[in-house]
Amino acid sequence: MKRFIHLTDLHFSSRDKTQNEIHFETRKTILDVIKEINNLRPEPDFILISGDLTNTGNIKSYKELYQILKNIKTPIYYALGNHDKKLSFNKVFKNINSEEPLFYNHIIEDLNLIVLDTSVLGKVSGKISDEQFEFLSNCLSKYKKMQSLIMMHHPPKFSMSSPNWISLDEKSTTKLKSKLANQNILAIVCGHIHINQTNFWNGIPVIISNGLYSTIDFLTKDEMRIIEGKSFNICNIRDNGIGVTVVPVKPTAKVFKSINLKKFKNLKI
Repeated sequence: MKRFIHLTDLHFSSRDKTQNEIHFETRKTILDVIKEINNLRPEPDFILISGDLTNTGNIKSYKELYQILKNIKTPIYYALGNHDKKLSFNKVFKNINSEEPLFYNHIIEDLNLIVLDTSVLGKVSGKISDEQFEFLSNCLSKYKKMQSLIMMHHPPKFSMSSPNWISLDEKSTTKLKSKLANQNILAIVCGHIHINQTNFWNGIPVIISNGLYSTIDFLTKDEMRIIEGKSFNICNIRDNGIGVTVVPVKPTAKVFKSINLKKFKNLKI
């Protein structure tokens, strides 16, 4: 069984103490999460961060985040979101002066990880380029005997009546459906909408985390309320599918009672 961590929407900012950032504590949040991840037993095999690494895409934030993430002992794979800036990310994380999109695949034992770049300059919604669709097809064909796990920032458009900003555009969604049909896809992991949600899209689990910045009050329909709520996912790949456990980070939960686990091990049922 493989075990991985799904982080998303860090929105890390080097300016946490400014009026616009003070409520979100992005530095403290990621440091707290790193501590929790490093203490996990068994250790995860890898970590996926599905975009919006920084809030504004400035170089200083990427540099500080890069240094902080060095404290994670587990291999990390990144995707880019609509808040990210390709040029800044590439300079800091890849040491190249380029605005090239971030898409690639990586073989993790018998798992084919495919990362797509759905970010579009100046847009909140997402799109997959023709170049990436060609890459996706070739990658799925080359490793067709393996299960594939796809990471991208924007989820597919689940309903044609849903707002355009929350997902891939309709064209990309339709083409993605075609490309993934009859393929061995374990799941798609995403972020972007700041809500913990799992959807079965054409038979494929699409796992969305609300991330490490904030969440949305899903019960309020006449306005969008951004509220406190940060979490990450622990995902277990089993022979019969994938299991996802949401781990709340903020707000801090009250402890009502602590029970010694040794007592349970000795229980006779």
